[in-house]
Amino acid sequence: MPEEGVTALVVPVPEVDPLLAAVAARFPDAVRPLPAHVTLLYPFVPVDDQVVADLAEVFAGRPPLRVEFAECCRAGGFAALLPDPADGLSELIDELRRRWPDVLPYGGRFGTEVDVHVTVALNTAEQVAEAVEREIVPRFAPIRAELREVWLLVFRGGWQVHRRFELTG
Repeated sequence: MPEEGVTALVVPVPEVDPLLAAVAARFPDAVRPLPAHVTLLYPFVPVDDQVVADLAEVFAGRPPLRVEFAECCRAGGFAALLPDPADGLSELIDELRRRWPDVLPYGGRFGTEVDVHVTVALNTAEQVAEAVEREIVPRFAPIRAELREVWLLVFRGGWQVHRRFELTG
């Protein structure tokens, strides 16, 4: 569980929520209680007015991103959907990392570069992740999505949306 006050920047992907619901129905421990999303940066920086203003500047004028989730990748007890194209999301992450160079994805746990993805199973048995990839994902994929906003989340006993930034460009 994250520490109080920890922040994250995520792009919600509501089109993937039905897939997450199917995974949770069959494997309740495989999914976290957050809506489907692509993580841009976690953990992020403490929230203040300047950070919010800087984020508003980063996202101003950016258009919505059209992506498709057709490919599932898996490693151990982890399974995720990969967006195609991933370029727009990668560019957002790159811009955020230029503004906040000391912020590493996932605190650097997985290196400095992490594939853009939507997690569909996490910290579960490898057999569960295999079943998610083999049995559940094919029933839903491909999933087409239009990514229209970025959420700044803060953990306060649970994840809460602190601010929404629209991608309307």
